[in-house]
Amino acid sequence: MKRIFSLVVAVIATLTSMAQSPEAIREMIRRNPNLAEPTVTTYDNIKRGEIASAPKGYKPFYFTMTSRHGSRYELCDTTYVYHTEVYNRAAKLGILTPLGEEIRQILLRATAEQMGKEGELTSLGQKQLRGVGRRAYNNFKGVFDSGSIEGKSSTKMRCVFSMVAFVDGLKEGNSTIPVEIEAREKDITILRPMSNHPDTPKEMVKVWRGYARNSAKTWGNKFVSQVDEKAFATMLSKVVTQPELLVEKCGAHNLFQFFFNTHHLLLFAQNFEVCDVDILRRTFTLDEQYLCYLYNTTGWLHWTGGWGNTFVECYTSYMRPLIDDIFNKAQDAIEGKNPHVANLRFTHDSYTVPLLTVLGYNNCALQYSNDWEKGCCSVPFSTIIPMAANLQIVLYRNKAGEVLVRSLLNEQDVLLPIECKTAPFYPWEAFRTLAYENLSKLDKSRDQLYPQYKK
Repeated sequence: MKRIFSLVVAVIATLTSMAQSPEAIREMIRRNPNLAEPTVTTYDNIKRGEIASAPKGYKPFYFTMTSRHGSRYELCDTTYVYHTEVYNRAAKLGILTPLGEEIRQILLRATAEQMGKEGELTSLGQKQLRGVGRRAYNNFKGVFDSGSIEGKSSTKMRCVFSMVAFVDGLKEGNSTIPVEIEAREKDITILRPMSNHPDTPKEMVKVWRGYARNSAKTWGNKFVSQVDEKAFATMLSKVVTQPELLVEKCGAHNLFQFFFNTHHLLLFAQNFEVCDVDILRRTFTLDEQYLCYLYNTTGWLHWTGGWGNTFVECYTSYMRPLIDDIFNKAQDAIEGKNPHVANLRFTHDSYTVPLLTVLGYNNCALQYSNDWEKGCCSVPFSTIIPMAANLQIVLYRNKAGEVLVRSLLNEQDVLLPIECKTAPFYPWEAFRTLAYENLSKLDKSRDQLYPQYKK
């Protein structure tokens, strides 16, 4: 019992510290520059430790997981091709410093590795999900050895291969586990609910997409317009001798984009193991890395990032098919009606992030603010949604038939705003009630924006 208590205290201390500030985010990046851009960082940058033991008398009997795909290649080859060509032109003009030339060589290797693999899972991505599967089996072998497993994936191949890799990890523990996996259009409403929701009127979709495009363009331009070139002048001086020629003769759109793209592509290249964190430390100051964090995270405040933005809340309200699938299958498992002991889902970051918002985990959803820095720093976003981010939900039962649920975000226990002596293990009904109460709140935002579609 003493061990259980100490573990729970450690979990609570860790997650309480997730209530963030700009200073805390800067310290996170100082310790690990790979966390300076959310959704891009590789899974191995997320710390894992020992998870809490179950309360006495409770044993796991059901496992469900929703996962983002593992590390992938960039969605468009041109992302690397364009920026590498800027560096090539700078080299011909003779304005690259020795560090600038080192970056150019990395970008050349990264571009060669990237070409023809747009959006595909990398070998590192396969390793990530295989490792998650192997550890899931070791943590909950009593569940996986007791019946069959069902896996469903988005039809994007990076998700399909992530599912296969996870199952391979499970089978490292027990090769005889019966598994049924598929990736079909019929399941897209569940796995990508907001983009493929059958109840969304076409007019609403049109309005939403117009908002998304305009918002992205507006916030991006506004952010850049507020950034003084002095904010990234150190990086420019390290890389080129005449920064003004980058725009005049090398094809760079503007100096900020040159700065940000260099950071993004160097960090992203770690997803296919072309470079390491050392180049980031040598090229960018902490202030510059923090600026990249803010620029990237601000987009999520206007897209699917959490609470406080009516449009984002409206968008998130269409998570219901995925929420229903999670809770209905778990309830069937409780009642002995689910033919599987585990249900797996593999999707994308644009659905994994809103899922955490709806389920209500402490400090796992960005809080929108007109003060962008405050909103971006409301949670340590990089640690929540790396490549291969996954949410594991496990049901436990005692001999009296009482059911508790625990959640592991990236293989670490997460807390809920539910008063409970057994946290991070919570009464099942309290967890389900919280999720659907949050959905009801999100529905109100949808009805506010589109009253003509109110049900």
